[in-house]
Amino acid sequence: MRFLSKEFKAVKRTEGWKFLRAHDAVLELEILKFLEDIESRDEKRRRSKEERGIFLELSEAMECLEHICTEGCTDVGPYDREPTKKNSGVPCERFSTCRGLQCLIKHFATCEKRMNGGGCCSRCKRMWQLLKLHASMCDQDDHICKVPLCRQFKLKNQLEPKADDGRWRLLVKKVACAKTISALSSPKMMMLRKREEDRPNVMVVGTMG
Repeated sequence: MRFLSKEFKAVKRTEGWKFLRAHDAVLELEILKFLEDIESRDEKRRRSKEERGIFLELSEAMECLEHICTEGCTDVGPYDREPTKKNSGVPCERFSTCRGLQCLIKHFATCEKRMNGGGCCSRCKRMWQLLKLHASMCDQDDHICKVPLCRQFKLKNQLEPKADDGRWRLLVKKVACAKTISALSSPKMMMLRKREEDRPNVMVVGTMG
């Protein structure tokens, strides 16, 4: 049936399919229904894969945002010190999204439209959503977290706990889940697992007096 679903256009031109249509309408409908189910499952699987990719990207963006605001990187650093690799010309090796996120942060800090009271541009809105997403997931104390506006977003969530709709809460949940999965599948975690698996079992045998 998988072959039939992949080559159905060619199959429809065959004499066998024409004979089936002319003599067994019930079987034809069953086959068409089966092919429709396969197509529906494939489409659902494709959408699910795309969604997982988006959640993983957002999860990496959250880690990258903390990295930039806590440690600093090539162009942007914490408010209390200079970037660690300022003007080095060396791209960040930890996160593929780091360069783009740094550019977004720099734009957010200097956007003339936003600073002149003209509202947020599309790039500022994107940065605003990333900051809000971070605050929704952040479990650090206010005096420890160095991500901008984290405390303000947390306070707003406490004062208006029902302000966010169900879709936003679901997004936060799925990104947090993706972050956990990413952490568990990281090379460091895989190495720790391997060490645990390779560690010999030690049996303690007691002695009877």
